[in-house]
Amino acid sequence: MKLPMPALPYEYDALEPVISERALELHYTGHLKGYVDKLNRLPAVVSSDKKKLEELIIEGKKEKAKNLLGVLPPGEHTSTLYNLSAQVYNHMFFFRSLIPNGGGDPTGEFKEVVEGQYESWEAFKKRIIAKGKALFGSGWVWVCLDDEGQLIILKGLDAETPLVYRGISPLFCIDVWEHAYYLDYNLDRGRYLKLVIDKLLNWEFINKNMVNA
Repeated sequence: MKLPMPALPYEYDALEPVISERALELHYTGHLKGYVDKLNRLPAVVSSDKKKLEELIIEGKKEKAKNLLGVLPPGEHTSTLYNLSAQVYNHMFFFRSLIPNGGGDPTGEFKEVVEGQYESWEAFKKRIIAKGKALFGSGWVWVCLDDEGQLIILKGLDAETPLVYRGISPLFCIDVWEHAYYLDYNLDRGRYLKLVIDKLLNWEFINKNMVNA
């Protein structure tokens, strides 16, 4: 079995000027391809029949890596299978969360839920940006729907993904690993988050996820 390299849903220059052509190309051909290539070398992938990426993520979450290399903190850590497969999933969810000439005010069911739960889209957007800025280290900002129909904003450290947690349906995410924004924004993670939300969010994708939640 070999997982194919997922297709990017637009050209490298399609998200400019918010995300530069060079930054997106490096992100896709360097980081994402690196995760896919390493994942395809793992025994769990090489020796298995055809499995969906989501199945590999769930299988990997059940595994624990023994602390053989003196990693802090002591004890068990998430497995390589989980980290790599989740990173592939997270990256493609992020890329699909964006669209050229997107952003602006929300639409559809997502708009209705935001307006019913929060004072305004502007207020909710500030919460997303604050959550992303507050994430220590690398990871993801996820906007999800819980099993009571409430919007929640989650910080996913490293490769963590809501896919493996019950009662949480991801709607969109933003990559806040440094490789996602450092080339274009240096240390200004907050500005990167604001511009991605204002100019690139894919409301069609987000509302589709609302329907399927």
